[in-house]
Amino acid sequence: MTGYLSPAVEVRKLARLIGADAEDLAYFERLDGQVIRDLRDQVTVVLYDTDRQLLQRVATATKLIPAKLAAVIGERAFGPLLCARVTGLLDPSRAVDIANHLPVTFLAALALHLDPRRASRVIGEMPPATVAAIAGELAAGEEYIVMGGFVGHLSKAALLAALDAVDDESLLRTAYVIEEKQNIAALVALLPDERLDDVIATASSAELWVEALDVLDHVTERQRGALGDLAAAQDDEVLDSMVRAALSHELWSEVLPVVRAMSPESRKRFATLKSIQARRVLQTIIDAAAEDSLWAELLVLLPLLPTTARRQVAALATSFDLGLFAQIVSTAHEEELWPALIAFAAELDKGPRREMAKLIDGSDDDVLESLLGAVHDAGLEADLVAVLRELPATAQRRLGTRVATAPAEVVQALTGAADAAALEPFSKALTK
Repeated sequence: MTGYLSPAVEVRKLARLIGADAEDLAYFERLDGQVIRDLRDQVTVVLYDTDRQLLQRVATATKLIPAKLAAVIGERAFGPLLCARVTGLLDPSRAVDIANHLPVTFLAALALHLDPRRASRVIGEMPPATVAAIAGELAAGEEYIVMGGFVGHLSKAALLAALDAVDDESLLRTAYVIEEKQNIAALVALLPDERLDDVIATASSAELWVEALDVLDHVTERQRGALGDLAAAQDDEVLDSMVRAALSHELWSEVLPVVRAMSPESRKRFATLKSIQARRVLQTIIDAAAEDSLWAELLVLLPLLPTTARRQVAALATSFDLGLFAQIVSTAHEEELWPALIAFAAELDKGPRREMAKLIDGSDDDVLESLLGAVHDAGLEADLVAVLRELPATAQRRLGTRVATAPAEVVQALTGAADAAALEPFSKALTK
């Protein structure tokens, strides 16, 4: 999902830029998010480059008068809109000097009309205390899109001050509409675990899991795991609310990577939630894995599910075609997740178990070698034999001949499992 631009969010930003109601522009949501952003950039150019020469003369004139007088003129004669257009044309130190003589309410109003990209140096030199005060004003007015546009331009000290000035709900809503998503990881890195705990709790109480999971989609893998662990340490109600949100908003493609990044203990805690075990929930998890090729994420989760839930997943997998099983086998090989797959395959109905057996029989030598080694290390020979039972006798003999070249301890363990299951064609081929 990383790199994806939400059409709905981009429409909100476009509406904010031109002073329109987002609902009136809802038809744009049929377009790709990047297309809407490109349109917004073009509109910005028109708005900010019109009368540029005139604005440049105004900016030059401010050099001739004291900063305090320039501030008075700006506030009383020009207003926030014109001052915002001029800001990016001023020398940064001069702009900050003038800003120091303006009330916070005016600076917040000016921020509503400012394109941060055109005034990045000015923003970067703003005093942290001033930035915090402006952030408080903008948060009070629920101007989250405006706040999100400034994040990548603030100094670290100013960003820390702004974080202290806004509540957790405002932080989540701002992060969701942040202009450059690559800045989210740096933003999260500034927050202590205690604050992150509160943010996660707020995601639950304020029903902001869409926003919270979008944040998790744009952090580093280490941060994703740490945040997942913090979430797993919350009360069941918090995690259950995330499951409900994932179900109603189709967010499993965001949730599953978080679960995979968790510690083993946290994954187990998540997998044993009663809310996860509902058939409808498991169906949507499988659908998300199939749609976005999240088989590794699913395979990591499967062994931790209670037996009844795991068998439900196996029953739901009866609808998989050979192509999907091929993807799963490929993922198990590439991600070294054979034990999870073989244990799961042993619980499948005969039809899908047969498809899995065919794929194993037709696998390349290196794939078969990695499978056999992983199965032996995990002690899952009986499960593998249960899958191979679905092959016809000729295929069993052919595969047994190939397996017979494996290390002696692997062959011996598989022979014992095959004999116990009376899988004679396979067992005889192993011992020839």
